[in-house]
Amino acid sequence: MKTKEALLLRFFKKTDKFFDWVSRICTVFSGVVLVGVTGMICAGVINRIAIHGVWLFVEEWASLALIPISYLVFGYTLRQGRHLKMDLIFKRFSKKGQTILGIFAGAVSLLCLFYMIQFAIDRVEYSVVRSTTSSGPMQTPLAPFAACILFGVCLFTIDMLFFTISRILELRQEGDKHAA
Repeated sequence: MKTKEALLLRFFKKTDKFFDWVSRICTVFSGVVLVGVTGMICAGVINRIAIHGVWLFVEEWASLALIPISYLVFGYTLRQGRHLKMDLIFKRFSKKGQTILGIFAGAVSLLCLFYMIQFAIDRVEYSVVRSTTSSGPMQTPLAPFAACILFGVCLFTIDMLFFTISRILELRQEGDKHAA
């Protein structure tokens, strides 16, 4: 029994490490997109002031770039503890109470995330079938952005699942310490 638990724990840690790596890659990608958007906006402003030309794509693409910038970093912020927290209430609980609260919050979050995944799948399907485009002058196809939302929410769900499982393991270890 103990070897199965150890094997399962080792698998859990390796899988968690892999998804941590994926979250970091997505965060770096989001940072690169942010730098690119900043450069594009600056070039658009310089073009408008110096040459008196207007690049129609700048505002549209800058707006659409917010999608990967936002959705691809959710998991990383959770892993780094940079997400929104209710510390005012949370810190009043004991360590065990905080762990139980973390499990509860993770379970509720997972329910919401599963709903978001279903919504994102529907949105990707709709975007692909209807070949939807943005309403801006560039008529940018929206399917890649819908897929980015789906990927980001799926990655966040996996990270939330690991967050919740790690809290359950933490609670179990506390119980084993008190039993010994």
